[in-house]
Amino acid sequence: MQSTNPILTRVETYQDLATPMTIQGAIQKSVLLTVIAAVLGMGLFFYCAMTANLSVAYAATIIGAIGGFILALVTTFKSNTAPALAIPYALFEGAFLGGVSFIFQLKYPGVPLQALLATFVTTLVLFALYKFQIIRATEKFKAVVISASIAIALVFVVQIILRLAFGSSIPYIFESNWLGIGFAAFVAVIASLNLILDFDLIETAAAQRAPKAFEWICAIALLATLVWMYYSFLRLLSLLRGDD
Repeated sequence: MQSTNPILTRVETYQDLATPMTIQGAIQKSVLLTVIAAVLGMGLFFYCAMTANLSVAYAATIIGAIGGFILALVTTFKSNTAPALAIPYALFEGAFLGGVSFIFQLKYPGVPLQALLATFVTTLVLFALYKFQIIRATEKFKAVVISASIAIALVFVVQIILRLAFGSSIPYIFESNWLGIGFAAFVAVIASLNLILDFDLIETAAAQRAPKAFEWICAIALLATLVWMYYSFLRLLSLLRGDD
């Protein structure tokens, strides 16, 4: 079982445990974390919209992104903390979602709703493709998606460093041109394909009788992928609309 989410980086095998995880349990926890993040995100979005408070949106975006990243690292290296940190992680992700959605809404009205619909539809389609074994998480598939995800992460790290240190940007790929739109589309595709790895993670972990607490790891991983998908669609749709 393997995932390219920042939550999971290695394969583990669990056997003969008294209380193993179940697919149903992982799904229930995934739904719980997603609902928490969505409710907080929508609440924050409408608060910022009613008060026209852009500073709160920026603060929520930054705090949510940093807080979520830190908790993701903690659960990566100390998986036993996942049950305690799962809900705080969902809250940070909700803050990020609400803040970044309002920021994009101001500049590109309607794009957050379009990105939400794209995320929802893509999730349903990929789940159906996985369920009916049209797409399977083969070793080759995993290698391609993981390699592409790492490459994308490195590009974004370089972009962040350039922005913070020099106030510049990587030429072309973060601009509203065909190369930038193509890169954004590629990122959205890779982010979406991570769902297949997450579905496989849940299924494989349950088959290998992972401990009950591992359901929270699966839920965090799935939420991380959904947030990445949503943000990827936000960027892609905004680039299609105009300058980023």
